[in-house]
Amino acid sequence: MKRFAVAPALAAALLAATPGCSSHKKPQTSTEELLNERMAAVLLRQGRAHEAEDAYRECLRAEAKKPELHDGLGLALLAQGKTKESLESFDKAVKYDPEKALYRIHRGMVRTQLSRFGEAEEDFKVAENSPSPEDQYDLALNRGRMRLRMGDFVGAEQQFSQAIARDPRSIEALLGRGAAHEARSDYSAAAEDYLEAVKLQPKSPEANLHLGLTLVTMKKTALGRRYLERTIELDPTGDSGAKARLLLEAKPSS
Repeated sequence: MKRFAVAPALAAALLAATPGCSSHKKPQTSTEELLNERMAAVLLRQGRAHEAEDAYRECLRAEAKKPELHDGLGLALLAQGKTKESLESFDKAVKYDPEKALYRIHRGMVRTQLSRFGEAEEDFKVAENSPSPEDQYDLALNRGRMRLRMGDFVGAEQQFSQAIARDPRSIEALLGRGAAHEARSDYSAAAEDYLEAVKLQPKSPEANLHLGLTLVTMKKTALGRRYLERTIELDPTGDSGAKARLLLEAKPSS
């Protein structure tokens, strides 16, 4: 979920206003509508998904057939775990602009989460026609995730490798390929991917957790424990920290 182009200065000005789009009874100018749409995108980028949902819904009252608004609403809903609702929004985005690769990728991503793999692949095939390097990266990444959910670990490795070739600093692709390696019991290759992810983003609890668990599985217990302990330091109250704590308690140091 990325690529919301909003100028920083404009974002700061917009966020000083009341969240959501204008509710004035008088018709909005095109400039006002654009500012409101950008404000919704800023809210989404900042992780304020509920406020972004409200903002996109208000904007859609004025422009019900604008595909980027339906796409933005879909992302806001997805960020809140409203998967089926998000699919309805992505359906509308695709309806109003069926050739837009990004909308297809987003819908394919949701269809993957709903285990509708055949339909997801239909969207991904349409996205193949995009000349955009960013679209091709997103396509490979989400195809990798789909293959992983399908249990096609070789296919997942191939797709994540394509994503890494397009963006060698992609933490998401490295973690995905590491998971595919791990599923095939290729722990050495998995550890390499997880270690690279930690090098790129040392404060990522998820990367440290996966690396620590893989090292412990490889009987490199002392080193693995260090990464699990680091995970707890980085995420003391979160999901990754809780998992690391359980692993440490289950495998006490000798």
